[in-house]
Amino acid sequence: MYDDNEFSAATNQENHVDAGDQTVDTTIAHARAVIDANRTCVVRNFPTDPDTYLTFLRGFGTPLANYSSRSDLAKEDPHPQINRVKYKPKGEYVKHSVHYVGGELRPHSARSWCTPRPAFFAMLMVDPGWRDTPPGERGESVVLHWRYLFEQLAARDGDVFAEHFARLTGTPIKFEANNVREELSDLPLCYPLPDSSGAYDIGVRLKQDLPDKLRDQPGEIPDFDKYIQSVDYLVANAGDEKFQACFPLDRGDLLLLDNNRFAHGRRKIIGQRTVNDARAVNPRELWSVTVA
Repeated sequence: MYDDNEFSAATNQENHVDAGDQTVDTTIAHARAVIDANRTCVVRNFPTDPDTYLTFLRGFGTPLANYSSRSDLAKEDPHPQINRVKYKPKGEYVKHSVHYVGGELRPHSARSWCTPRPAFFAMLMVDPGWRDTPPGERGESVVLHWRYLFEQLAARDGDVFAEHFARLTGTPIKFEANNVREELSDLPLCYPLPDSSGAYDIGVRLKQDLPDKLRDQPGEIPDFDKYIQSVDYLVANAGDEKFQACFPLDRGDLLLLDNNRFAHGRRKIIGQRTVNDARAVNPRELWSVTVA
């Protein structure tokens, strides 16, 4: 178990489980012990097989239908409960998804808009893609521990943080997904947890483009201008690399996160380049699943 103040890429990976030569049940048991202690777990040498992946995740809850199955996006996933995250060149899709492009994905929560709140989010790296590109352009995974962030901001910003935090924890809001239609939550952006261990051990449901979403509904949120300032404060600090753990996932690496307490994202990738006078597309492929 690691202390919140020591949360980092190194500690996140050192507390890993090795699935090699283990049964799925044994891997579940080992991963459960790490999750119970740290709320996040890296599993290495996991089979890149849809059925095995879902069997493992059922040890932690119910895998939900993937994004494309409930949207107008192209249905190209390996299973109705697995979302394939893969770069697509322009012209190969009609409906746009942030997962199709090479830009970074800022820290966000899985299914931030919906109720009930999903308990876990999982990512399994199937193909890490090009690793000969510069650091920060390899699609490195980003993990943000909300409690750690809030503790750092409280110590640094004092009353300024307290004012923003009160607003974010005390104002119920609703917002929709871009492509998915599900029952919407009306919780505050930062909400209490039944098993909280402290004032800053709370859930957060941050959408990657939330500021843009909220700016379209000024009449629905009390003290709107100040609330937007608080959201901008949260988003800016969540995007600060000094508060994040960042590391690459290799083939067969599975990352399981407490979806209330952690945000996930990635650094940008180089999606395509010219090889032997022909266009080459980055083969990076990750399978994500949201677990209730």
